[in-house]
Amino acid sequence: MPEKSISGGHSRWDVLRFATASSVGLSLLISLSAASTALAQASASVTGSTELPANWRDIKDGVGGYPAGPMLEIALRRTLSDKLEMFKWRSEFIAMLSAQPGPLVEREWHSIWGLPENLGAGTWTGMTWWENQQKWQDMANMLFTSPVAEKWLQTLNMTLIFVKPLDNRFDLHTLAQSGAQVLELGLLVFPATGADDAAAVETYLDTLKKNGVETYRFAIYPNQSGFYGPYTVAYNKNGPPASKGEKWFVYMASYESLDARTRLQSTDDIRRAFEGLTNSMVKEHSDIQVMARTTSQVCCKKTSNACSLDPDVCEVGIMGGGDTWAGSCGECPQPCMTDYNVCSRLSPRTCALVGGKRLDACPSSQK
Repeated sequence: MPEKSISGGHSRWDVLRFATASSVGLSLLISLSAASTALAQASASVTGSTELPANWRDIKDGVGGYPAGPMLEIALRRTLSDKLEMFKWRSEFIAMLSAQPGPLVEREWHSIWGLPENLGAGTWTGMTWWENQQKWQDMANMLFTSPVAEKWLQTLNMTLIFVKPLDNRFDLHTLAQSGAQVLELGLLVFPATGADDAAAVETYLDTLKKNGVETYRFAIYPNQSGFYGPYTVAYNKNGPPASKGEKWFVYMASYESLDARTRLQSTDDIRRAFEGLTNSMVKEHSDIQVMARTTSQVCCKKTSNACSLDPDVCEVGIMGGGDTWAGSCGECPQPCMTDYNVCSRLSPRTCALVGGKRLDACPSSQK
C-alpha cells in the first residue's frame, strides 16, 4: 500500500467473499466485525502503553456489528512473477484504493531477510491504518471483485491479517521511516496447548526491549472462520490456516539500522531468546520478515517523461530538479498549456483544475 496519508478509516469483515482470483483459485471468504467510530491515527501516538479491554471484539458499532474503532491491516505478499508485473497491477489497485473512503495511513516495506527464506521475485509488506473494519469491508466489496485486483493477486501469495496495537506509542506514520531504520515483523503460530503458548516470543521481545529496541505487540481480529488469525498463509498452498490447535501472535520491532539488528542478534541473550522463539513456533505457518521502507508509488522520470514502476530508480530532487512520485502512471506530470501561453509540467488533474490544455510536449522555446 502507498506511502501517503489519506482521509478514511480502518474497517473489516462479515461473511465477505473475495471472488477475486478465481483463475488461480484465490477466494477470500471473510466474516467479522467492525464499526463506524473514527479515531484519528494521531491518537495512537500518545506516550504510554495501554491494554485493550478483554471484550474489545464484542464492542461493536454500526448496522453490521463490526468491532469498533481503528484497525491495522497487514498484507505480507510473496511475489511469484516478475516484480514489474506485480508493481504494475499493485499501482493500479492502490490508485483505486486511494480514492476510497476508509484508509487513513498507508506504508510499504521490502523484505531484506525472511524466515522462511524469501524466494521468487521478492516479498513486500503493506500496512494500512483504517478508520474501522466496516470501511475495509466496503472497500473489499468494491475493489477485490475488480479485474485489476484479480490480475494483481495472480502475481503473489498473500498473508492478510487484521490487528489492533496494544501500545499507544504505535504510529504507522513514523514506524521505521527514518534514515536506515529497519522493521522486524513476526506473524507467528504456536501450538495451542492451553498453557502460556506464546511465552517464547514474550521473552524475546522483553530481551529486545532491555537492549533498547522499540517493540510492539498486537491483538488479532477473528478471521472468516471465527478464530484469531489471518485469512491466508502466503507459503501454505494446501489451504487456510488451522482453525484449531494453533495460536497466532503478531509483533514488530524497530531497529536503527540493519547493522544494529545484526549486532544485537549476535549477543548471547538475544540469540538465545530468538532461538527459543523459532524452536517453539509452528514453522510451516510462521513468518518473520526484516524489512526496509519503500513505497508503492510510481516514479515519474523528469528527463524522459517515462513512468517507472520500480521505486529504486527514482532520483527525486528539489525545486523541480529531479523525478516525481505519483500514485499511478496516469498521475505523472505532463505538458500543460495554461493562461498566457505558459507551458508547465502538471498532473492531469491539476491541469484540468486550472483550465489548462494537455500537450504532447511543450514548445521548444519553453522549458
